[in-house]
Amino acid sequence: MRSYISTITLILIILLMSSVSLMSQGRPFVGPIDPAGDPEFEREGYMTGNRVLLYFQNTTELSGWRKPNVSRWPNNANGTKMVDGIGLLLGAKVYIEDDTLTNVDTIPMTDWADIFFNDHHTLYYLQTSYREEMDLSVLGDVEWGLYPVQGYSNVNSEYPAMSHREESWPLAGWPSVDYGLKWPGEWNGRFGRGVIYADMESYFVANDAQDQEYLGPEDHVKYFPRPGMTIDASASQQPGAPWGGLGLRVETRGFQWNNPQARDAIFWEYTIGNTSAYDLLEVAFGYWVDNAIGHNAIGGSDGDDEKGYFDALLDMAYSWDIDGEGVGLLKTGTLGFAYLESPGVPDDFIDNDDDGLLNELRDNQPIGIVGPLGTIDNEAKFLEFYKLTSADLRDHWDADEDQDWQDGFDANGDGVYQLSEYAGDDVGLDGVAPGELNYQIPDQGECDHIPSFEEGIGCEPNFNFTDVSESDMVGLTAFQMFAVPAHIASDNDVRWFRNDRALWDVIASDTLEEYTTNTSNLIEVFASGPFPLPQGITERISMSELHSYDDTEGLNSVEDNHPAPALYELKKIVQIIYEKDYRFAQPPRMPTLSATPGDSRVILTWDNAADTQTRDPFVGNINDFEGYKVYRSTDKFMADPEVITDGFGQPTFKTPIYQCDLKDTIQGFTDFGLLNGAAFYLGNNNGFTHRY
Repeated sequence: MRSYISTITLILIILLMSSVSLMSQGRPFVGPIDPAGDPEFEREGYMTGNRVLLYFQNTTELSGWRKPNVSRWPNNANGTKMVDGIGLLLGAKVYIEDDTLTNVDTIPMTDWADIFFNDHHTLYYLQTSYREEMDLSVLGDVEWGLYPVQGYSNVNSEYPAMSHREESWPLAGWPSVDYGLKWPGEWNGRFGRGVIYADMESYFVANDAQDQEYLGPEDHVKYFPRPGMTIDASASQQPGAPWGGLGLRVETRGFQWNNPQARDAIFWEYTIGNTSAYDLLEVAFGYWVDNAIGHNAIGGSDGDDEKGYFDALLDMAYSWDIDGEGVGLLKTGTLGFAYLESPGVPDDFIDNDDDGLLNELRDNQPIGIVGPLGTIDNEAKFLEFYKLTSADLRDHWDADEDQDWQDGFDANGDGVYQLSEYAGDDVGLDGVAPGELNYQIPDQGECDHIPSFEEGIGCEPNFNFTDVSESDMVGLTAFQMFAVPAHIASDNDVRWFRNDRALWDVIASDTLEEYTTNTSNLIEVFASGPFPLPQGITERISMSELHSYDDTEGLNSVEDNHPAPALYELKKIVQIIYEKDYRFAQPPRMPTLSATPGDSRVILTWDNAADTQTRDPFVGNINDFEGYKVYRSTDKFMADPEVITDGFGQPTFKTPIYQCDLKDTIQGFTDFGLLNGAAFYLGNNNGFTHRY
């Protein structure tokens, strides 16, 4: 009987492993053919689009240590440093066949059944870019990590590509599919050609081709992710070496909004593609965060009196200074890192994100229209998750699993949306609708009444890669907080990037550990995985850095689980913003201001760009401009007029010295978009001018 059960179990294991292998089959990568990353193209920039200042490099490393002004919140004279460094972590296990007839084993194993029944080697990888403790070449002269790719910025610019610096954009256009280019002279927006939702957006691409670990002459087990491919002969580092690493391509975007609801947050999105020739069976993505709350720019601290905590429901870790005072006795804030999006598993028939849908995808093409319940596994969960009622459900395209893609209405049936007709989301691959300021002519997919997506080219709004919720996200699976590890070169178990297996064990641990011990120099590591990443497939990971002022007495209270109400509220707001694909109220066009000196006065005049050229996609591309406010400050950060506080007592709105308002039916305080109980004042219909 026992033998019979064992036989059945073995058969089931084989069937399960075979089905997993079949489901995870990949395909050649579709997208730009990038060269190997190269330190020659390293650039650095600053995110300054709201009250969070953050230095970044186009290697994926954020903030820094001794470089001036690496991080500060708020970004004014009263702000303090918050973080010493943030590293993106990409880990994987690779299996190599053990061939007793060869001296060097190089054949990857991508089938679980083969791995289960045959001898093999296991290689561990941890890819990142960080200022210390990186994997190094034998001579110690080359860091084996992520490097930026040529083509994603102007080579003559000192900055990475940034939305507000047109001179930083590549002159000939942006890499598209294969060696093709697209959209010269326009921003390569997350949501389309020239589409800029954020007040500031950064964009760059890096890869791990320079990682030559396991590829040295002394290595008897080697992994060539892209067999036959080498680092370009013109590269500044390791020219002619085999393409190394895991074959990962990392596309990164940073976003900032100065909208009061989001001005204390930065969003970071990573689209990570497997450009190798093989399926990766076990992968994990995560972050390394080195806190420095209240420290100064050159490494000086305020006593390293920090604490940290973790909230599993909010997928957020947060830290604070125990006495609330930093260097120079400046008031410190609460620093949060929130997980907004994690990779998805589209083929396990498990509702990983608990939204009532199974196996959502962000790269599938529409095949046909299904009924209201056609893609729903659990209606109650679906309605609760998406805040809908049964009456909201409708016939929809099968690839639009969350039913939010809106078809247009071509009233005269001529196949083109006129300005008087509703285009909805049926605006084509460039993401630009008729009536928007940079609209040109109808493009591919526009007015065909089918949600359109073409990898490497573009995607319509509320569909596939522009729609966050079309992914069966596995969520946060690992969290640990600990003091900075010792710098012991001979210790292979210390949790540093050079010890691939040690850090893999952290990000793939499936363990959430809350850490409350007083310590200095806290490290937070949080991650998702393991999950498969088949050849040619991309996955996404996103986080937000959040800031608030919370009461230190409450934060230090163990009995009350370290409450941070202002930070919690901000996390809820940014999560909604993210899940709505950043489609929330946008600021008007910025006018050009001129100042003319007079006798004991200055005359301010401005053009009409704001009141004539404003189009807000959040409300159907209408011009919703209402008026102007003029502020006066003796501080370059405009901090001193910010005296209007919210319900938590935090400075939130500025007091103007002058306000004029469009004469219409809209006036007074808003009854929507409240910020911690505070409303925005829209004026009293006194009519607006362009002079003060």
